[in-house]
Amino acid sequence: MSRIIVKQLPKQISEEKLRNIFGAKGTITDLQLKYTPDGKFRQFCFVGYSSDAEAQAAIKHFNNTCIQTSRVRVESCAALGSEEKPQSWSKYAKDSKKNLDKLKDEEPAKKKKEPKPKVNKVDEILGKHKDDPAFQEFMQAHDKTRALWANDAGLNNAEVAEEGEQEQEKEERTKEDDNNEEQAEEQEELEEEQEKLAEKPISDLEYMKSLMAGKAKETKKPTKADKSNLELFTIKIHNVPYNTKRQDVVKFFKPLKPYSVRLPSKVHGFCYVGFKTEKDMAKGMLKNKSFIKGKQVFFSDFTAKNKVTKAQRNGAEIAANESSTGNAKWKHQQDSLRSEENISESGRIFFRNLSYTTTEEELQQLFEQYGPVVEINLPVDKITRQIKGFGTVTFMMPEHAVKAFNSLDGSDFHGRLLHLMPGKELDNAQDEAALEDNDAGLSFKQKKALKLKQNAQKPIGWNSLFLGANAVADLLAKQFNTSKERILDTQDGGSSAAVRLALGETQIVIEMKRFLEEEGVRLSAFDEVTTQKRSKTVILAKNLPAGTEVKELSPIFSKFGPIGRIVLPPSGVTALIEYCEPSEARQAFKKLAYTKFKNVPLYLEWAPEHTFTKTLSGEAIIPKSEPKPEEEEAVKQQEEEEKPKAEPEKPVEPVAEDADDEPEPDTTIFLRNLNFKTVLETVRQHFERLGTVHTVEIAKRKDPQNPRQMNSLGYGFIQFKKAAVAAQALKDMQLTQIDGNLVELKRSDRVLKNQDDGARRRQVEQKKQTGTKILVRNIPFQAQYREVREIFKAFGELRSLRIPKKMTPGEDAHRGFGFVDFTSKADAKRAFDALSASTHLYGRRLVLEWADKDDQQDVEELRKRTAAKFDGAQQAVEAKRSRRAFFDEGNIQQAANDDDDDDDEEK
Repeated sequence: MSRIIVKQLPKQISEEKLRNIFGAKGTITDLQLKYTPDGKFRQFCFVGYSSDAEAQAAIKHFNNTCIQTSRVRVESCAALGSEEKPQSWSKYAKDSKKNLDKLKDEEPAKKKKEPKPKVNKVDEILGKHKDDPAFQEFMQAHDKTRALWANDAGLNNAEVAEEGEQEQEKEERTKEDDNNEEQAEEQEELEEEQEKLAEKPISDLEYMKSLMAGKAKETKKPTKADKSNLELFTIKIHNVPYNTKRQDVVKFFKPLKPYSVRLPSKVHGFCYVGFKTEKDMAKGMLKNKSFIKGKQVFFSDFTAKNKVTKAQRNGAEIAANESSTGNAKWKHQQDSLRSEENISESGRIFFRNLSYTTTEEELQQLFEQYGPVVEINLPVDKITRQIKGFGTVTFMMPEHAVKAFNSLDGSDFHGRLLHLMPGKELDNAQDEAALEDNDAGLSFKQKKALKLKQNAQKPIGWNSLFLGANAVADLLAKQFNTSKERILDTQDGGSSAAVRLALGETQIVIEMKRFLEEEGVRLSAFDEVTTQKRSKTVILAKNLPAGTEVKELSPIFSKFGPIGRIVLPPSGVTALIEYCEPSEARQAFKKLAYTKFKNVPLYLEWAPEHTFTKTLSGEAIIPKSEPKPEEEEAVKQQEEEEKPKAEPEKPVEPVAEDADDEPEPDTTIFLRNLNFKTVLETVRQHFERLGTVHTVEIAKRKDPQNPRQMNSLGYGFIQFKKAAVAAQALKDMQLTQIDGNLVELKRSDRVLKNQDDGARRRQVEQKKQTGTKILVRNIPFQAQYREVREIFKAFGELRSLRIPKKMTPGEDAHRGFGFVDFTSKADAKRAFDALSASTHLYGRRLVLEWADKDDQQDVEELRKRTAAKFDGAQQAVEAKRSRRAFFDEGNIQQAANDDDDDDDEEK
């Protein structure tokens, strides 16, 4: 835990003082002093360090020491929600014992204080006798509004009258509900006036006259209701002076005449002005930022909100389209939340509350504990050049994102509590969906360009030193002060245009390699681009026009952030751009990939990791594959010390001739019914006598009770070097016993994991010089013997050049490969180094390999070796027939079968 708590601090101490004290033991990432709601210091604080070691050193140093006159206690913080957290005792803490007990005591008290509904005794008595016919007759007799002849009316007439009254009451209620807000206000004013009249000491006649006047006003209400239902275009005026009156606002808008002006009585500082037409409102808006009584006022359109408030007051539902037009941003946010994906679907997490010293590499290590990470985005502030404290991470598998979210949310990271939330959908995902929707309206060229831009960040094994034929011609013309036409013209004789371009490209690539090495570029990093990790800050820009300069690239790439360095060779066709921050490099890559630069598109690629030998700050970069100089010296010293103590050498076991060969096709066999205790070595020894075994695998899985232990599943695979050995195993080793179980064999098409080891070993061996002969692959079919000879003759004297031809009758074409033999190893080495980098003939790259040892021999030597093999085989056949045969251990079974066949023929 890199976060500590400091208790019993002095009452009068500042944050700056604490930073100076605790900053002596490490980098402080967070410091929080705790206060009560009233602003009283609670005499403790939290301090976060960048590492656990710094936090432990601070605890060891500051615990039980004095700050001013107080002895402080320094402890490590408990994890959020941990059971190890001590019980809070302060009255300000919500989870303290006192507050918890108080809450428990308040709950039953609240239940007791709940008021019981008051029951009116009169209503209770009336409810009892409501259905009594005698009681109903009594109430009718005492009804003041009844007619004198009501006793003679029948019961049916009474019921009809009651139903009519009920319908009439319903109609009146619906009419009352349709009244607007102004009618309700006038009704309240009328009731207040009636109450005031009832309280006044006036005669009954005057009281009746006042009631009659109120009824006359009610008849005029429909006209006012119609006015109130008008849809006005309303302007809200802000920053209105305190003593402003209605006449001041009307005077302010002259010559316009506002239809209504509302100045709230209880709240000051704003008012509402309504216009009948939108044209009048537009004219009124022209007076925005004018002055009323020396104070500047500001306008805002309140029309839509006014409709909403009217509808709410009238109890009507707000239409969806009207409410959405009120605030477009709110609607956009609601739509995005509606379409937001869950972590289990998107695999994307948003994190915040990071310390400003956190790097992207540290976050990568943190999240990669739970699964492979596709991308980490950490925004950087353009002014302060520090991270903003938040970012996003995208996992390859959503279940890994869920696991990381459950484990890391609220955890301690660099002294701060990490807060995780589900990440929102990416904007480019919406763009891709939009492109798919509009796919029919795009041309083929536009579709191709969009597809290339979307796939730009995928790792592609491009040739980093590639030069186009046009760029080579331009550079050669510039170098020799001539025109491209003279470079490609072959009418005066000499070599062909293809040979000139190939040799010119080779020369430019050699100069480019020399320049890059001088600028601190590790060229070995580009050899195996497909297998290496990619850099996050270095971009490789290729296919640039010939003669491109740094001043032309800087404005384009510097728009996305400060550039650490740009390495551009004199040819100007390939550049390395290094950014200071990975997020800015990622943004530049997304925006600039496949965009037009001069007259060509920009081909961008992430450079391999450890491209440069030194960082931007000047520190040396040593890849893991290369040992450090100090480690090399230590290893040498250790070897020298161990030499005198070395034991006598053990006899070296014989190695099979085909041990380094690649396994042939159809050499894998499926093994069924293996003993669960059988190990790999037992299977290997069982089949080893047939021939060389390439690899053996036994299927295993984790034990549910003990996850560290792997249990066999009872089946496996074995792969031989030779297909003949595999066929013999299927024939002779079927249902043989291994550890007491009869094992069943079947042919399998499975590709085993170790099968690629031989291919890698062969690639390494191809780079080691074996002699003076070079194998040249990928020769264009239109290339002639003379052109290939002219290319290699430029590096030394040739002994021979062989290009095998096709055996098809009537065709005089070669097979696309050949052998070049130099007179000296130095010339062969120089040609191999120069031409293997990036040399193209007729648009095809020449692939060079050192020829095998068998190919180094002359034709006469090959014939002699073939004859010797044939003579040895003939002698073995004769010896077998004369019963004087000898058997090798690896061929015992085959020889025995041959003898049995001979015996059958003799019989």
